[in-house]
Order: sequence, then structure tokens, then C-alpha cells
Amino acid sequence: MNKETRKQRIEELKRKNLKKQLEGKFKCICASITDFEFLTSKEIELRFQNVYSNDQEPQIRFKHNLNRIMKEISFSQEEFGAYRNEYILLYQKEILPSYRLKLRFEDFWNNLSSIANFLNLEDESSLFFFTLLGHQKNFGIFIYEDEYGLDHILFWDENF
Repeated sequence: MNKETRKQRIEELKRKNLKKQLEGKFKCICASITDFEFLTSKEIELRFQNVYSNDQEPQIRFKHNLNRIMKEISFSQEEFGAYRNEYILLYQKEILPSYRLKLRFEDFWNNLSSIANFLNLEDESSLFFFTLLGHQKNFGIFIYEDEYGLDHILFWDENF
């Protein structure tokens, strides 16, 4: 086995190990959710990049406050009711650097606190960054904290 092949094999094993660790942690923290998977692909990455490069203005801005973020996400539940049975992709840069969590939107709503715990959203040591996208349909939530400590929340769906 040459050096390059060995290096690629090691990287592949690291990715598989990370995925296994994420799955184990998720099963432990969010035990009631059984229909989920961790995905990675260029196609998914391109969809997320499109969200970040979108020029839409956030609908909500406020001084960074995780409780307020959780409340705003809960309030948006009504707007996204039509998507309850759809699958979503979640990304949070600190916990999921190479994977996107795919699960039912209804499971997300019903387990919001557990998912926030899994994604370590309580940690205020770095800038907050969270994205939720519809897996097949065009809807989502994009939340980020800017360098001035302001949270920005952008909601969209194909009906807006």
C-alpha cells in the first residue's frame, strides 16, 4: 500500500469513526428518535452553501440569547406545519463539521430540547451557527450570531 492510498484509508476510517460516535451520542441523547441518519455529499454541501450566500435579510435580529433563539424556533412551528412529515437536514458547525443530520421535521419539533443538547447549543464559547433545510422541499431556518453579538434568524419556505 503506497503512502497516498494509506493516507486516504486513514481519512476514511476517521470519517467512519466520527459517524459512529455521532450516531451513538445522538441515540443516547435523543433516544425517542429512531428514524435518522448522518449524511455527507457534495450535493448537500452545495445546498447549504446556497443558503449562506443568499442575500435575503433576516426577519429577526436581537442581542445573542439562546433562550430567545429556542423560543423563536418554537414560534416558527406553526408556519412550517405543512412540512411536519418531511425530512430535514441539520447543520451546526461545531458538532457536525463533516456530516448533516437527517431526520423527520416532526421529530425535530417534538425533541427540540434534546436536539439542542446534542448540538451543544448551550455553549456560548463560539459564534452561534445553525441551519435547518428541507431535504426535498425548499424551506428552512438559518440562524447565526455575527461578530457584534447579534443573532440573526432567517426563515423561508417555497410559499413565501
